[in-house]
Amino acid sequence: MGAALSDAALCCSSRDDVRSSFADAEPAYVRNRHESWNEVADADEFQTFFDCCETAEEMLHRSFSGEALELQQQHQRARKVPLLRRLSSHDLDNPRNLALELVPEEVNLRGGQSSGTRSWPQKIGQAPQLLPEDVYEHLVLELTESVRSVWRQRVESGDLEERIQVQLKEGFPELDDWTNLETVRRMLRASNGNIDQSKTMLVKAIACRVRERELFRSLHCKVACDMRIIGRDKENRPTIYMCARSQNDPIRNLIPQVFVAFEAATRLAMADGQAVLVADMHQLQPRLNMDAFAFRELADNFGVVFADRLKKIIIVDFSFLAQAVWSLLKPILSERTQNKINFLSEAKARSYVAEHFGGPTSDRILSAFDINRDKSSSAEDRALHARRTSICDVPLGGLRSTDEAG
Repeated sequence: MGAALSDAALCCSSRDDVRSSFADAEPAYVRNRHESWNEVADADEFQTFFDCCETAEEMLHRSFSGEALELQQQHQRARKVPLLRRLSSHDLDNPRNLALELVPEEVNLRGGQSSGTRSWPQKIGQAPQLLPEDVYEHLVLELTESVRSVWRQRVESGDLEERIQVQLKEGFPELDDWTNLETVRRMLRASNGNIDQSKTMLVKAIACRVRERELFRSLHCKVACDMRIIGRDKENRPTIYMCARSQNDPIRNLIPQVFVAFEAATRLAMADGQAVLVADMHQLQPRLNMDAFAFRELADNFGVVFADRLKKIIIVDFSFLAQAVWSLLKPILSERTQNKINFLSEAKARSYVAEHFGGPTSDRILSAFDINRDKSSSAEDRALHARRTSICDVPLGGLRSTDEAG
């Protein structure tokens, strides 16, 4: 991934090294930071989720639970839930009918036009693409059947936590949704073909999806930091950005937003379903991130639901204080995930961003570095900047005025 990622010694670099190179031009440096974030343009791409109607009966027909279907049919009450719709030719010609879909920021994949036109490729309903890493096809059927068997046995025996039991009374669409070919292949990739590990991961992932069903349906949560989808890299992968300066709550309170942001990125992703994470550690507060149980909960759930969803993780300004947090996180990460993590100073991160991200996304990320290091910026300034530089209304919410026209 280039020379910027090759120096392992960068993991302990601090901002003092970066700022020293600007010591002779501090006034201009501060002024340029301010202009960077104050003048950055709104994102051209801006995706929204919207509600589609699916009745409880329709949902339950996607479930194997006939008993739950009978219970719900007694009520005959329609339920509104957000869904990714299966696209028709009419949908493709009427973009406002679509749920969140892939819209390249700079290149229209269908026609090759520039960013002035929008693309609405039909992702949903197509057969999943076989990736070069999918070398475990001989294990796909075994994994699928074993996971479904585990869940059928749990449901029949009642060996379920109370929250999951309550959710399953409404049906069990997650079983079909999460034993599809794409997901089974992804779990096998994440475990390097270890069938037992894949089985454990997928069973846990389904449990989490059931437990947090309303969160994944609504994609609404309390905004606890500035984490958002800020753009795309040059390979058109959604890029998630967050800065530790925006964190005011303990790590446990950030978990719903982490899930929602990554779920949105997954739905915006290319065929491999992967995204990039830029985690800016500037002004990290270790006291908010020392809950080992919260990290374990995050790893047990996030690590399986979003297994193999990250292509690259860029950690910026990894200071001495951040190492305390890393010491908690590292043991619960797989070796495969650890190999995707790159620690960069701010200066190195700027070079990396300029090299690996297109102009608009690069500008937004660099302006985010700037506003979070500008002592004159207020919390309101940073919150507004985060919304302006997001390409999706999830998780920060709110259409901007320029996006409301037909």
